[in-house]
Amino acid sequence: MKKLFTGFFLVVFTVVFGQNIGLNTTAPSAMLDIVSKGSTDATNALNINNSVSARLLKITDQGNLGINTGSPTAVLHVNSSGTANIKHDNLPVLNSTEFTPPFNTFGINSNGNGVNLGGTVKYLYYQNADNYPPTYNITTNTGGFSLYTANQYTNLSIKNDAGLKGNTIGFTFGTDASATINGQSASNVNYIIIPEPGVYLFEFYGTARCNRYNNTQNYTFTGQMQVNTIFATASGNSYTTNTIFRGLMSGMRNDNGSTHMNTYGIANPQTLTVALPTTQPNQKVALFFQYESGEANQFTHNECYFNVPSGANFSYYFIVTKI
Repeated sequence: MKKLFTGFFLVVFTVVFGQNIGLNTTAPSAMLDIVSKGSTDATNALNINNSVSARLLKITDQGNLGINTGSPTAVLHVNSSGTANIKHDNLPVLNSTEFTPPFNTFGINSNGNGVNLGGTVKYLYYQNADNYPPTYNITTNTGGFSLYTANQYTNLSIKNDAGLKGNTIGFTFGTDASATINGQSASNVNYIIIPEPGVYLFEFYGTARCNRYNNTQNYTFTGQMQVNTIFATASGNSYTTNTIFRGLMSGMRNDNGSTHMNTYGIANPQTLTVALPTTQPNQKVALFFQYESGEANQFTHNECYFNVPSGANFSYYFIVTKI
């Protein structure tokens, strides 16, 4: 009898295993197709209870799934009362200071619904929109800076004034009345302070120009002049070059940078991009502009400045993001 029953079971199992199984349907469309009898939250498609009738899992006929609850009110409703909610093993661990983009925090509101808590993108954006430096005299073309010796460094101001368009990164600003840059004296250096260690991306773009001194001096241009845009870090009030970007300034150009034979100006966009990893808090940094070579002894009367080109709305901008 036992052998007969075993044989019968094997035959039935073979038949069932080779075809789709339907519960409450005569036309199963999958290997296991279950059709519930209702279509609202008032009836259930699946209940799983333990030996003391505590509800472990429930799926309503409207599609709500409840774990550890008999009354799911959302598509996924987890009741973590008295036990861990969700546990993950072997995932990367983030420190609290890293809970900002590109890492977004996730949490729940007072109703228990999942919400994206978001985060603040850490950045600084500075835009200098002055047509001329405050000290510039457009009649005599003086009051800017000179470009004729590599021993002179011009500080590009980044400070807390109308040009500061955003500072969620929390930079602070200051001025060194007296400082040195690569051993050369500099005065009134505007600097920014990076508040916390990390990796920061610095981007600078600006347009420099030199006009003829006193509108009378004739220049004899021989070609292009090489200039440096410098990103420097500081210890105290002593600055040292971290990164140099070499640029060119071309003679006989107008504010657009186009050739203009009647103009004694030099204008060309200057750029700088730096990724700075810093491990110390409150790191001081500053920007400088420097003559390198070419057009020797031509611009000695402080007739150079960062100008707003025709059609633009800034002379230079500076963007910092924490990456």
